[in-house]
Amino acid sequence: MLRWILMMGFGMVSLTQANGQLKKFYSLKEDAVYDTVKLSLEASAGTCFIKSTANSTPLNIYGNPNLDRINPSFKSSVNNNTCDVKLKLEEFETSSFDDGFSFASFFTGTSKSSNKKVKEDFWKVYLSDDKVYDLDLKYGIGEANLDFSGTSMKKVKINTGSANVNLNYSLEKVNPIQMDTFYVKVDLGSLEAAKMNYLNASEIIAEVGFGNAVMDFKSGKNSKCNVKASVGAGKIDIILPDDTVPVIIYVKESPMCGVKIAEGYEKVEKNTYVNMSYRADAENLLTFNVDVSFGNVNFMR
Repeated sequence: MLRWILMMGFGMVSLTQANGQLKKFYSLKEDAVYDTVKLSLEASAGTCFIKSTANSTPLNIYGNPNLDRINPSFKSSVNNNTCDVKLKLEEFETSSFDDGFSFASFFTGTSKSSNKKVKEDFWKVYLSDDKVYDLDLKYGIGEANLDFSGTSMKKVKINTGSANVNLNYSLEKVNPIQMDTFYVKVDLGSLEAAKMNYLNASEIIAEVGFGNAVMDFKSGKNSKCNVKASVGAGKIDIILPDDTVPVIIYVKESPMCGVKIAEGYEKVEKNTYVNMSYRADAENLLTFNVDVSFGNVNFMR
């Protein structure tokens, strides 16, 4: 039986571990001194969900890690109206991995250990709808489930080695604020992102090495957005909105890659395609710039 007592001034809570039960490990108390939470997560094992709740507590984290393998640490500080939170859930023996694999995901389901052991490390992270969030998520292998419905997201950065990441807006509540950048890097894992328009992002950047990504833009109100995607030897499927949304696609390809453009798009210049609603000055113009080396990009309905 292990008990952590961490007093950092922001209500960090740690309770004793009970097999098979989620316990509250860390919490940030509501404080008017900050309006933004910058959350940086690095982890080495576990299955995790991140979602918003109606609770006024800016951050609640529940888990049941195997403390013989996981060494958690939590730090927080306030600077210029921002609460900077750093959470690490790192295995004791992960120092030999490079950046793409050194952290088995805080949101993942596999690790160096057996699947059974990994499933013991289960985490739930709850955000508030009263704060603005800047997320930097780094993990290596496994599975992540992210639901940002109704949460004010200023910036999101996801860096995954072999993890499978699922993003959704299950309650169909659009980001209340304009997101600056949504960035995702997939090495060997996968990304399945539904309702990308709900991000309300000015810029979306996706980098896929050997993995796979599905980005769905068909649902929800569309705002002006620039999407930049690069593919090494992997694959990206981009699901386009209906014809009422103006779209332009720029493709930089090589002889070794594969590119498919959905029916109804007209080639207006070399490697440039538009739909019938395209206008250069459209307020809700969706622009794609895609660079493909050896992989495949499919633009589909």
